[in-house]
Amino acid sequence: MKHTLLVLLVAMPMTVFANTISFRCKSADIQGVHKFDASGVVTVDDFNRVEGIANIVTEKAGATQSIQSFEEVRVEGYIRHFNGGEVSKEPFDQLVLKTNEPYLKNLNLLLDFEEKIASRISTIDNFSYRSNCKTVDTFR
Repeated sequence: MKHTLLVLLVAMPMTVFANTISFRCKSADIQGVHKFDASGVVTVDDFNRVEGIANIVTEKAGATQSIQSFEEVRVEGYIRHFNGGEVSKEPFDQLVLKTNEPYLKNLNLLLDFEEKIASRISTIDNFSYRSNCKTVDTFR
């Protein structure tokens, strides 16, 4: 992860005046649910635009040998912050991202959301993978 952060800070031009967020998504073992695990680092500019790098692993429910790994996927999109009481009791952040990976259409990651498996990845073959995402660290 430190190597990924270093690559991000060198390669991304908007990091000069941006906040940096690292996140981790860990799927729950729920019968019949397609799941994903992910970790990544993104920078957020003054206009809430986001870009960064993520490592993603997807697994289809009930399918043997269905694990797919995507290393150092470039992501970009935006972030929205929700205060406690707006949508849920606790505050959380929503990352809406697209990738440079053709199989992955978009990522809708709810960081620190209280509901289980609320984060989703949609793919070109219309699978929806679910997971729980948390903020690991923020840097200024």
